[in-house]
Amino acid sequence: MSFPLDSLAPAAQAVGAHRAYDTDDDGLADFFTFTDHVGVASMLAYDTTGNGTPDVLLDTAAIPFGRCRHLVIVLDGFSYDLVKCWYDAGHLRMFHRPSRVVAPYPTLTDLCLGDALGDMPSPGFEALYFDRKANDLVGGNWAYLAGDNSPYYRLLHYRAPLIWDAVGYLAPWSVFKAEIDAVKDCFDDEPTQEVLAYIVSSAGVGTRYGADGQRKCLRRVEQLVNEVVWQSRGLTKVTLLADHGHSYTPAERIDLEGHLEDRGWRLRDSLDDGKTAVYVRFGLETYASFATRRPQALATDLAAAEGVELASYARGRTVIVLAPGGARAVISRKGSTYSYRPTSGDPLKLAPILADVPADADGFRDADALLAATATHEYPAPLQRLWRGHVALAENTPDVIVSLADRYFSGSRTLAAFVDVASTHGSLNYSNSVTFIMSTTGALPAVMRSSEIPEKMQALTGAPFPSRR
Repeated sequence: MSFPLDSLAPAAQAVGAHRAYDTDDDGLADFFTFTDHVGVASMLAYDTTGNGTPDVLLDTAAIPFGRCRHLVIVLDGFSYDLVKCWYDAGHLRMFHRPSRVVAPYPTLTDLCLGDALGDMPSPGFEALYFDRKANDLVGGNWAYLAGDNSPYYRLLHYRAPLIWDAVGYLAPWSVFKAEIDAVKDCFDDEPTQEVLAYIVSSAGVGTRYGADGQRKCLRRVEQLVNEVVWQSRGLTKVTLLADHGHSYTPAERIDLEGHLEDRGWRLRDSLDDGKTAVYVRFGLETYASFATRRPQALATDLAAAEGVELASYARGRTVIVLAPGGARAVISRKGSTYSYRPTSGDPLKLAPILADVPADADGFRDADALLAATATHEYPAPLQRLWRGHVALAENTPDVIVSLADRYFSGSRTLAAFVDVASTHGSLNYSNSVTFIMSTTGALPAVMRSSEIPEKMQALTGAPFPSRR
């Protein structure tokens, strides 16, 4: 990338700018950004005389969205809190403040982007899943490489060759830098008004290097954004978002196999009428999923395993959630309202919060009120997310879903042998669940669900989001 990574601080200070850049490498700043009253760098200035001081000023806030191209960058796996801290430190200031986005549960890419890009449900939670009609595990690595579980791929203008995904865990930083350059090339080459780019290697950077690696990614993203805005003289709007959060906790693989076998379970690829379960192990994530004909018994045994925070299963149109120590509650849905009935303890730690959220005579509370009340809770919007995870999120839903403590992950033994996990995702908790969206076009609501992104973006820009190819 040709645009400079770092600002010339003395040059910016001399003219009262937020940032100053030397884009032609002559030692003098020739591009400047100035912040408005809320800290957004919406004023651009250029030096056209070569003396290091700005003489052409542009107000990007006054340029209508319809006159601009729109670059949408989707990162894999960034928490809201990390991005907010980065923004508060003075970075990414061409954007308005980031918004909290509560992702669906489990917090997995295909489910989250299916929501964020317009109600595009996947066949399974991941590319490997249990197909109840076939009574067998289906998909896997070849299905992943074919994109069979990712219907939103058809909307993307840029997505790295899928073979890069594996390399992105072994040499993530090299792949990420290559992807940033590839997004710029795509944006330059595509004739469309909107370009939608998904960067997958940020997942590998986060997994291998944690929060420090992700901050390095954000520096490179800011460099890309600066370049496209500078190059187009403000005629580019940019939206930046991620699919889900991250744990930012080193983790080891959990031995659920041994725990279940000690309790008499037989782990198979198909189910019989005995005490069998299908354990889906694919990515390296802080969640696990199972198929079984005895969901109550399996969830009860899993809730007793070290490293398990929650285990849940569906019973008809209700969801039962269990926590260690015998805590148990029933979740029900009625229209856009949800009820939470603890029968033992308080597995979701909601009692103090729900006391302040109005309920109807049957104990049902409005989903939007629950989102507002729990957006910063240990388990954000847990009632709707658990209910959807079991009942309505994918075409083939597991019988039992497990949310793990951040220091544990579940998944492929083979992949785990090659990767030291410094951070990952999947669970119901805050750091895994709450991600972000931000745009140079304007401010978005402070809190929203992933599924609300298309509606909120259209309200902001006046154009459908995402645009259909």
